[in-house]
Amino acid sequence: MAMDRTVPAQAGVGDTVDTGALAPLGIGPVEETVYRTLLRSPGSTASELAETLALSPVRLRRAVGELERLGLASRTPGAVPKFLPAAPDVGLAALVLDREAQLGRVRTVAQQWMEDYHAGRRASRSELFEIVTGSDAVLNRFDQLQRSATEEIQVLDTPPYASKAGPRTNHLEFEVLRRGVVCKAIYDREALRRSPRAIEAILAYVAAGEQARVTTRLPLKLATFDRKVAFVPHSLDQRDVSGAIVVHRCSLLDVLLYVFDRLWEQATPLTADLADATDGEPPGAGPGPDARRLLPLLAAGMTDEAISRHLGWSYRTTRRRIASLLQQLGAETRFQAGLHAARRGWL
Repeated sequence: MAMDRTVPAQAGVGDTVDTGALAPLGIGPVEETVYRTLLRSPGSTASELAETLALSPVRLRRAVGELERLGLASRTPGAVPKFLPAAPDVGLAALVLDREAQLGRVRTVAQQWMEDYHAGRRASRSELFEIVTGSDAVLNRFDQLQRSATEEIQVLDTPPYASKAGPRTNHLEFEVLRRGVVCKAIYDREALRRSPRAIEAILAYVAAGEQARVTTRLPLKLATFDRKVAFVPHSLDQRDVSGAIVVHRCSLLDVLLYVFDRLWEQATPLTADLADATDGEPPGAGPGPDARRLLPLLAAGMTDEAISRHLGWSYRTTRRRIASLLQQLGAETRFQAGLHAARRGWL
C-alpha cells in the first residue's frame, strides 16, 4: 500500500506528495520526493535538501545523482552547487516516450517469439492441452483467454461453486462486451434457485449485451474462446478453482463445441428487458411491466418465494401476478407459459 509523504514547510505547509506516481518510469519514492521538492524550491543545495527531507547526505546524493542521470535535475557550477529541476512537461515526457519505445520493442520481440512457441507446441506431444494448477494461475489464465477473444465466448455455468453466494462476478465480461465480442452463456436453473444474487448479476450481463439462456442440469462447467480454445475444470464436482485444462484444436474441442451448441438449442432464452420484444403485436397484446419482470425469473426456474424476494413483492402479490400472467398466456403450467411466451416473441 502506497503512503503519502508529507513535505516540510519549505515546500508548502500541509502539502503532500503522492509517492509512487513515477514508479512506472522506474523512479523510486525518495527520488520522486526530491524532484517534487526541487520543483517548489529550485536552486536548493544538497545540504538544504537533506535537511528539508530529513535524508542522510549519502542518500540525498544518490537520489540527486539518479535525477541527473534521468535528465530531471541539473546542478550549477561552483564550490557549492545548487540543483535545478527540469520542467515536468519536458523531462517526464521524454522518459515516457523512452519507456514506450522500450515496451514497443518488447511487443515486437513477443510476436517474434511466437514462432518459437508454435514450433515448440508442434514438437511436443502435449501441444493439445495445457494443465493449469493453482487458483491464482487458473483465474489469471481464464482472464487472459477472455482478453484474447476477438469474436465469441461461450460459457456453461453450473454448481458447485466455491462460494455459497454463487459464482464470482466476472467484471471483465463487461469490458469484453464493450469490445464487440459475442458472449453466450447457459446457466443451470439450480444455481439461480439457490442464489437470488446470481440472477441479478446475470441480468446485468444481459443488459450489457450477453446472450443468456437457462436449462435444467448442465453436465459440466465449460468456456470456449473464438471456438479455438476450451477451458474446463480438472474435476466436474470441484468447489474450488485449483486446477483447469485448456484444450486446443483437436477432436475433444470439437466434442465440447458440439455439446455447447446442442445445449444452446434446447435452453430457454433469458432476457433482462422485454420492452422491445413485442413489435408487431396488437396494442395491449404484449407483456405488461409486471410480466416483463416476471418472465425472465420464471424462465430461470426461480420459486415464488425467490421471485418475491428478488422483486420486493409480497408472496401473495407474486402468486397473484403469476396467475394473471398464466391466464394472459392461456397456460395452465409454468412450462406451458414459457412455450407460449417464446412463441409470441416475449422471450
